[in-house]
Amino acid sequence: MSGIAGMVQTDGSPVDADLLRCMTNWLFFRGPDARGIWTNGPVGFGHALLSHIGEAERQPATLDQRTWVVADVRLDARSELVNALRSNGRNARLSNPDVQLLLQAYEVWGEACLDHLLGDFAFAIWNGQLQRLFCACDHFGIKALYFAEVKRCLVFSNTLDCVRLHPAVSDRLNDAAIADFLLFGMNYDPASTSFADIQRLPRAHFLRWSAAGLQIREYWRPPTNGAIRYSKRQDYIERFCELLTSAVEDRLRAKSVGILLSGGLDSSSVAAVAHDLHKEKYPAIELHAFTSTYQKLLTDRDAPAARTVATALQIPLHCWPVDSRGIFEGWDDPKLHWPEPIDDPFVASSRDEFGAIAGNVRVLLSGEGSDNLMGFEMAQHLRGLWRERRAGRAFLDVAEHVWQRFQAPDGLRGPLRRLGRLFLPRQTDLMFPGWIHPELVSRLNLETRWKDALRDLPWNAHPRRPKWYGSLFLPQWDFMFRQEDAGVTNQPLEVRYPFLDLRLVNYLLAIPMMPWSFRKYLLREAMRGRLPEDIRTRPKTPFCGDPLLAALRRGEGSAIAKMQPSARLNHYISDGWHPSLAGSMRAEKVWLEIRPICLSFWLLSLSRIESYGKLDSQIASGENP
Repeated sequence: MSGIAGMVQTDGSPVDADLLRCMTNWLFFRGPDARGIWTNGPVGFGHALLSHIGEAERQPATLDQRTWVVADVRLDARSELVNALRSNGRNARLSNPDVQLLLQAYEVWGEACLDHLLGDFAFAIWNGQLQRLFCACDHFGIKALYFAEVKRCLVFSNTLDCVRLHPAVSDRLNDAAIADFLLFGMNYDPASTSFADIQRLPRAHFLRWSAAGLQIREYWRPPTNGAIRYSKRQDYIERFCELLTSAVEDRLRAKSVGILLSGGLDSSSVAAVAHDLHKEKYPAIELHAFTSTYQKLLTDRDAPAARTVATALQIPLHCWPVDSRGIFEGWDDPKLHWPEPIDDPFVASSRDEFGAIAGNVRVLLSGEGSDNLMGFEMAQHLRGLWRERRAGRAFLDVAEHVWQRFQAPDGLRGPLRRLGRLFLPRQTDLMFPGWIHPELVSRLNLETRWKDALRDLPWNAHPRRPKWYGSLFLPQWDFMFRQEDAGVTNQPLEVRYPFLDLRLVNYLLAIPMMPWSFRKYLLREAMRGRLPEDIRTRPKTPFCGDPLLAALRRGEGSAIAKMQPSARLNHYISDGWHPSLAGSMRAEKVWLEIRPICLSFWLLSLSRIESYGKLDSQIASGENP
């Protein structure tokens, strides 16, 4: 993980090197190990390095003094990339830093280098010969790239607040993004931010700027036509194990690595693979496990399971109480500021947790992604077999599905719960919040957005997995990546997601759903003998209650009624609104009602910053690169 920043003066005037240096120095929390800038007339790049293994990856970088790159990049499948570069006449080596391989790939394939890159990245390349800027972010948007085109200048960074430091970027808010936050708890538009001047490059998109103007294009979508079929069942398991091992191994390039361990199957599987690699190939790597726990608000089901896994794998376990702070505790701290609104009243505790983790490791592995890639849709599977006139296969799969249902960790409880919902009265859906300002509702047509915000996602693009394929495009992914990014945590800590390895994604979308996706049968079989049996067969366990409801019932919401809302809140919330929450509400209703409070705190934090366009004197006077 590194901090990157850059500017292009679109009118050809020289870049302000002092401003670029100050912006780069400001990124020290992302990259405390080294900082550097490069300028050449109307273009300039800045880089703040976070080194994981001590490699000499000083940036901005060039191979020929004509083409320059600045990148936050971690590449997968490096051996395959090196071989492809060598076959094209390049002297590529596995010992080369990722940024050099990236630059070589651009020099060989140009903008088509994106077809050859796997991993997590956000980068900018300046082609001096063509006078062209080329930027891109990775296939899932794990690495962010923000940019603003203002007053004859294109400014960019992988940190939103860094873009805001440019004096031409205004503090004007984006009403549509703020409205999305009030409705959904996050901005559903992947190309915008909470600030009107600042845009975000969506997942799997590239940006091209030249004298002809700015262009943004999508370069990849998850495949829908893959079909992998083996004659032996064991071949599916073995190939999956190979790919998962490669995915974890490529993310172990660090001196010490942490694992977000919940005790569930996904994170425990990542821990098991990391443990095997540590034992067999990388004994010098130091492994740690980190578990979020509840001590006051909820019964903790994860910590005991996490301890079982950590003990079996002999990995040191660190537990952090999520409820160590009360509702909104610390939100009035002048030093506490989020780049965009957040609707989690316990987020200050999460920030404390990331600080504690960063004291031990710089790389953190997450088990997120497995649920969406191993989702089971029996009806779609059978429809596909019917269209292919494979009635015999359909009959056998139905029989196996019934048998697996009895063998599954939750047995018949799953189908019985669904059957019960058919006969029990349902709670009514949430009503559109009446406290949003009527002018905003009318101008942005918010009632329609409330109903149809996710309608345009590709829900029917995949013939066998329409629901789960469409879920790969949900805005919740961007939300999760950003909340675990250093731009929010303010810690030199990089989170990596092995299940979102592109090789693994392509494989899981191409193999038959039956039997491999039902209750994650493939993953459970792959972990046979590698995890304790009670963990390997553990059903997915939801939280025992809602932490916000539990806190309100304990009386922790009394301070909310005394808060003085930000004056700027009147632009978004109707007159007469006053914060009021009751522990007897449904959880969904409580989380909806708390968003104006979260927005008010965020607006107040903006007001506390006297002049965001002027850098803090301590940062601005930091060591020059």
